[in-house]
Amino acid sequence: MSQEKKKQFSLTLLMRVLLGVLVVVAIGIFANSVMRYNELLEQQRELEAQLADYQEMKEELQEILNSEDDYEKIVKIAKEQLGLYFPDEEIFYNDRNE
Repeated sequence: MSQEKKKQFSLTLLMRVLLGVLVVVAIGIFANSVMRYNELLEQQRELEAQLADYQEMKEELQEILNSEDDYEKIVKIAKEQLGLYFPDEEIFYNDRNE
């Protein structure tokens, strides 16, 4: 009978250890999932902000396209907002940090 109790005790101990390991692994997986979820939420916020900026830019450009403004104003907006230039235009950049 004492041998059965030893087997039962070691089996119970083994089950407790396995259950403990399972709990630790489950907590680790849960923590990893929560961190990934938070990263994805932050990325979603950033992308939504970019989308709002692009929509505003699109509306401004659509207004310009639909208006009958003079040529100079259209060229100025294209250069400032879109970074567009004429093919024969020379452009100089200043990369010095002040």
